[in-house]
Amino acid sequence: MRLGIFGRGRLGNAIAQAAAAPAAGVQVAGAQVIWQLGRDGTPADRVDVAIDASKGPAVAGHLAWALANDCDLVIGATGFEIDDLAGRVGRRIGVLVAPNFSLTVALVARLTRVLGAYARQDTRFDPYLLEHHRADKHDAPSGTARLLARMLQAACPRKRSWRVADGNAALRPDELSIGVLRAGHTYSSHVVGLDAAEETIELRHEARSAAAFAAGCLQGCAWLRGRKGTFTMDDVARDVLDPLLQEALQ
Repeated sequence: MRLGIFGRGRLGNAIAQAAAAPAAGVQVAGAQVIWQLGRDGTPADRVDVAIDASKGPAVAGHLAWALANDCDLVIGATGFEIDDLAGRVGRRIGVLVAPNFSLTVALVARLTRVLGAYARQDTRFDPYLLEHHRADKHDAPSGTARLLARMLQAACPRKRSWRVADGNAALRPDELSIGVLRAGHTYSSHVVGLDAAEETIELRHEARSAAAFAAGCLQGCAWLRGRKGTFTMDDVARDVLDPLLQEALQ
């Protein structure tokens, strides 16, 4: 599998390193990085899958390049907006969009649905989200926090919207509170919780480095090969994780 990487930041470099020395248990046989470019670079060689680990404003140009060159694209950049992405892609190439490549986070998203469903039937509990990233992270809330918020809202419809708690106004009962912290060097920390007068429960995921996401990205690239259309890591997790969960619950 010939790979190209748009981006020379933490994530892009971690993916290149993971391809060169895959972690134990990660099935990415034959993955080879052919090129790694800055966000404005133009690829010279064809690859099987291009990975966009750059910044949001550059994604539209990278998608146009992928469509013109019949190259599958895995998008890990956040903060981008492309009108009718599915319509533009159609059945021309495969595109995987993921605010977070970690399959462990995909597992957390599934467990978040369980917590949301529990809060739906036991209204003593009030769901919430907390996220902490390094001081220089640009977007807030993080893409992962937004993903988990959608999971909670889908499972617990009484939380019809979300808002970052800012102290200027009390949250309405139908609002999901998201706490955002930008400080220090924490790479990524997300907590999903339910709070009741009698008890609380929390689900926590902490990533120590971009290596946590690089392995999942490579697995996503391998999964995307041969598929046409737009997908998310939830589609990958459906194939990889759901059989394990079903077995565990039997």
